[in-house]
Amino acid sequence: MIDVKALIQKQLSDTKLEILVFGPAITPPSADARTASLQLKRQAIKQRLIDEGHSAKFGEDVVDPSLPSHLADPLTQEIVAMRAADLIIVLVGSPGSLVEGARISAERELCGKTQFYCFEEHKDGLAVRHFLQMEAHGATCRLVSLADVQACHLTGAVLDRVQAIQVGKAFLF
Repeated sequence: MIDVKALIQKQLSDTKLEILVFGPAITPPSADARTASLQLKRQAIKQRLIDEGHSAKFGEDVVDPSLPSHLADPLTQEIVAMRAADLIIVLVGSPGSLVEGARISAERELCGKTQFYCFEEHKDGLAVRHFLQMEAHGATCRLVSLADVQACHLTGAVLDRVQAIQVGKAFLF
C-alpha cells in the first residue's frame, strides 16, 4: 500500500533550502534594546533553520576576503549569494540591512524571495514604506513590535514561510 504521508514527509525532508539572514551585526552586542533584540533573534533564526536541516548563513558568512581586489566588495559578494538563495530574510534595523534591503528592492528576482521585518514605529519612514511597496514585486514586508521580536512570533513567521517554499520546491517547481 502506498503511504502518501510517508512519501510527502520523505520528499520534504529531502528538500533543503539555502537561506540568507540579514540584519544587525551580531558583534559587538548592542546597548540599544531594539538592535540587541534583532541581534539575538537573527542568531536564533539562523540556528533554528540549521536545526531544521537547511543551510542558513548570515551575509557576513558568505563574504570571501581571499577574492581579488576587483571582487572584494562585500555587497557584491552578498548579491551573488542572494541570487543563489531560496529565501532572503532581512531584519531591518541597521545601516547594513538598509543597504542590503535597498539593493534587493532594485532586482525583481531578489524581491520575490525576500521577507523584510521592520519595526511598527518606523512604518511611516521612507525605507519601510519602500519595502511595503516592494510587495507588488513579490517581497513580503511585515511590521513587528519589539515584543514580537523578543517572543517566538518572528521565528514562527519565518518557519511558516520556509515550509511554504519547501513545499513549492519539493512538489511544484
